[in-house]
Amino acid sequence: MSDMQTTSVAPDELLFGRVASILEQARGNVLRAVNSNMVIAYWLIGSEIVQALQGGEERAEYGKQIISHLSQRLTARYGKGFSTSNLWYFKQFYLAYDSRVSILHPTGGELISPEKRSPAGRESGQGFSPRLGWSHYRALMRVQDEHARQFYEQE
Repeated sequence: MSDMQTTSVAPDELLFGRVASILEQARGNVLRAVNSNMVIAYWLIGSEIVQALQGGEERAEYGKQIISHLSQRLTARYGKGFSTSNLWYFKQFYLAYDSRVSILHPTGGELISPEKRSPAGRESGQGFSPRLGWSHYRALMRVQDEHARQFYEQE
């Protein structure tokens, strides 16, 4: 026998490796899909809040009460993630992206799937990047200049 023996991988190891790869990819796809859909949901919630609060500064106290009540009800039904500050972030998110995003409302149609939305480059200028999560958009909302925000989104 030669000093260099070839190591062969057992067929069951090859099968396991292929199946594990399929599962890892599927799990990653599920996480990205959930994240993308939550970003869309937060934008839609922001849209609903903006519509409910239209009326200007004289209604500021009324707006705070609406948001507080909505927060309490959503938290009771869905758990954490719907604090008053988060709801205000959803509103801010909608306002930051209202002119660039086209999403059908669930009551008026279906949400646009990640496959039908534009990739990060936004050739059509519509949609959210499936590569960016809520924490990314939270950070991007702080960028006031829209062109700078678009640059950072692509980076």
